[in-house]
Amino acid sequence: MRRARTAHRTPDTFAGWCEQARDARKTWRQEVADFVAERRAASQRALLFTTAMLHGAHADVIHHATARLLRTLKTPQDTVPLIECKDLAERLTEISASAGRDGYVRFDKLDYDAAVRAHFWDHMPDLRRPFSAWAVRTAERLDPNPTSDLRKELVKRLADQYLRTGKWKELAALADEWSATTTTGLARPAAAIHALTHGLENKQYGASFRQLIYTWCREKQLTGDLAYVLLRVCTDVIAPTHPDQAMVRLRHLARRERGSTLALDALCALVATSSRLRRRMLDRLTRHSSLPAADARLFLRICDPVPLTDPGGAPRALVDEDYVQDCVTCGWREVFARLPQQHWQPYAQHWLHTAADAGDHHDLLLDLLVNAAGRNGKHLAALYSVARSAEPTTSGGSARGVATTDHLLQKISAAQGLRPSAASSRPAPPRGTTP
Repeated sequence: MRRARTAHRTPDTFAGWCEQARDARKTWRQEVADFVAERRAASQRALLFTTAMLHGAHADVIHHATARLLRTLKTPQDTVPLIECKDLAERLTEISASAGRDGYVRFDKLDYDAAVRAHFWDHMPDLRRPFSAWAVRTAERLDPNPTSDLRKELVKRLADQYLRTGKWKELAALADEWSATTTTGLARPAAAIHALTHGLENKQYGASFRQLIYTWCREKQLTGDLAYVLLRVCTDVIAPTHPDQAMVRLRHLARRERGSTLALDALCALVATSSRLRRRMLDRLTRHSSLPAADARLFLRICDPVPLTDPGGAPRALVDEDYVQDCVTCGWREVFARLPQQHWQPYAQHWLHTAADAGDHHDLLLDLLVNAAGRNGKHLAALYSVARSAEPTTSGGSARGVATTDHLLQKISAAQGLRPSAASSRPAPPRGTTP
């Protein structure tokens, strides 16, 4: 009744709304079948299907989209002079539709559009691919320009037909096809995002779509706009309801990025929402004894010392957990071993700056770095050199940075087996040298 009132159909009274709501409870299936059978002209059926797919769109959009559907179906053009052709109002009357006072086209019967879409989809299966091609071309058109909401609704109505008939794999393949090439506009990747979103939100096929997207993020060749499409559905659709699964998929996308950090940035933003997710990501990155270089790069972004030392509302900070300390030590060990110093140096400087301000966690943060370097003199020397370079930019002044470096040197000396007294009595080496 509420939708009948909003549509302003005749009779636009309370009694009329009740009557329309009652009729809408019908499926309209047989009525539509008889109606289509009586209208065999290509132009009539094209207008009927277009009105159903773009129900509620402006008359100009309906007119141009109908002409586009006829071209898609390679229908011969009418040779009647334009001035002699039926106008749109007459053609709409023939299919029991009309343009309201606002210029937007609707069927005269409530929910009739859903029955029309189902009829064409079920009883004209050979036209499904042309209908899909027409839908994305319509979404791409800029003149007249359908609004983003109309584009979204058009793709949703198309996706409904695929899912209603159990063709979820075909819908996924269609989204893949729409993502396969890089386009100048956003309409085609947006259509792919809407299609996958509708699949992910479907109760029956949502889990299948999540598994498919996992496979795509991990293994599929990321051509065209596919990486962008996967990034959007992971962050906007999967993350709100299945954050752990979104995190895993974003990790695979981030590992495969070249020349961009969009997926890594999205992964970090997601991990920042929960200490539990950060702990799980650290576990996934360091659970094996040997990290690939790609995971070592991810580790540097995920292992941010500021959230690690901030308990938030928890009884203790993440870095106070023994298992997290093991993950951090393992991760930094692989970073030292697999990445060049120029790559990890900014992250180590940030770590040392945080240690200088960390209060109770000052010693622990330094210990984790030294333990990661182990007894490897090359790694310890590089770490000391980085600490020296970080002194001038330490919060609170360089004196605090010098104190942090000296404290680090004591821990390095202990790791190398030197007695604390011998290390402390040794004259400080000139700035810029290594121990």
